[in-house]
Amino acid sequence: MKPRVAVEGSLTNIARDLRTQGYEVVDLNSNEIQNVSAVVVSGEDNNVMNMADIKTKATVINARGMTAEQVRSEIEKRLGNVKV
Repeated sequence: MKPRVAVEGSLTNIARDLRTQGYEVVDLNSNEIQNVSAVVVSGEDNNVMNMADIKTKATVINARGMTAEQVRSEIEKRLGNVKV
């Protein structure tokens, strides 16, 4: 089973790609941010939606300048789910 990933709302193409690849995608605004393996942000704002107080052990990926495939590859690399 693929990990759960929180994706910033403006990154619809990345969320769509992750869903088609079997990832469970939740919105970054959801209360489920504590239960994700990775967080994908646009990099447009250092303090995404004033969420500085939210703490998570999830890996954070700045998707700025990356394609959906590159983001997915980075998630797989960081979480150890590299496809062979």
